[in-house]
Amino acid sequence: MCSWNSSFTPDIANCAAGNAGPASYSPTNTPSNPVVCIDWCDAYAYCAGVGKRLCGKIGGGSVGFFDYANIAISQWYAACTSNGADAYPYGATYSPTVCNGADAGNGAAVIVGSMLSCQSSVAGYGGVYDMSGNVWEWEDGCDGVSGSSDDCRVRGGAFSHSGSDLDCSYGDGGGPRDYINYGIGFRCCSD
Repeated sequence: MCSWNSSFTPDIANCAAGNAGPASYSPTNTPSNPVVCIDWCDAYAYCAGVGKRLCGKIGGGSVGFFDYANIAISQWYAACTSNGADAYPYGATYSPTVCNGADAGNGAAVIVGSMLSCQSSVAGYGGVYDMSGNVWEWEDGCDGVSGSSDDCRVRGGAFSHSGSDLDCSYGDGGGPRDYINYGIGFRCCSD
């Protein structure tokens, strides 16, 4: 599926230059920030390499491109909404400064888990941080199965978004599998 991808290293230099923004991840300078400047294939390979998988369909595999807001199908969405209990990972209504969105005023990604209230209070879903804001996350949900130009979803919004763009049900088309951006990272899931 990713045979064209020859490197699995974050492309920090080209990412920042190509997207007119600061790369907020560096393995030496900011190792606790979300890994960004990786394409979908890099995220998929990393998750597989650590014995997990890029979040996708509950029970395994890819989530259908248009099933991204279905708690019975999308692993990412079920976790973000605490299995449908809330619209945001922390509650039913938008709270401007709970997560790292534009209204928080940070202007860049922050250390993973540093915004302590940006998690669920529902039993069994706490401790999963930053599903809203900080950086978009690649999802195993693409509109094709093998090409570098297949459009793949990103979830959760980023530090430059606010309001409904940070709602768990918002699922941007993201970009092609080979797209990199300083505002897109990933999350690994397990069954």
